[in-house]
Amino acid sequence: MAKATATARPRARFKRESPEERRRQLGEAALRCIVKHGNAGVSLRQIAAEAGVTQGLITHHFGEISELVAYAFDIMSDGLLQKIMGAVADVGEDPKARLEAFINASFSPVMFDRQVLSVWVVFWGLILHSPRMSASQREEYSTYLKTVEGLILDYAEAEGFTVGDARLTAVSFTAMMDGLWLAWCLNPHTFSPEEGIRICHGWVDGLRRGAVI
Repeated sequence: MAKATATARPRARFKRESPEERRRQLGEAALRCIVKHGNAGVSLRQIAAEAGVTQGLITHHFGEISELVAYAFDIMSDGLLQKIMGAVADVGEDPKARLEAFINASFSPVMFDRQVLSVWVVFWGLILHSPRMSASQREEYSTYLKTVEGLILDYAEAEGFTVGDARLTAVSFTAMMDGLWLAWCLNPHTFSPEEGIRICHGWVDGLRRGAVI
């Protein structure tokens, strides 16, 4: 009688995650915890449970909880800016279209989400007490400001007008955008995102006519 042969099953391959992949997963788990629980979500125990890992693994990768939360802040702020700049890249090289796309994307549902405010409030509170969080915020703001400054200067050159102080102009524009975002998050009935876009385009028109710093 012929010996029966069995088809060998391929061995399942164990995928070893890189340290950066693991750090990313832990950072995203921290964000989910903050969304769900606010300040109470800044907890090794809760984040470990959310990520399905031991608290020791978090300590291994980040040392202190403040390092993990700052990393989560970096993930969120970088992700939001990348989405905005993706919309800017999609319109091509025209400076006016790029600045308009930046404004429009800044008022998109991804940004105008009250859940984003709930996370930001936690981060703002920690910035006052955590040097690591403070450093992350400074770097995030500096990157954002330079992005805005570049868009404005490119637009001014294309339209043939001069910006007296590019840094202060970018600070002014950023403060207006941040203020509108916060006002809407606190009370969405104050104005619509479409009206916010009109306000910002009006500011840009005033800049072109010399009515803004």
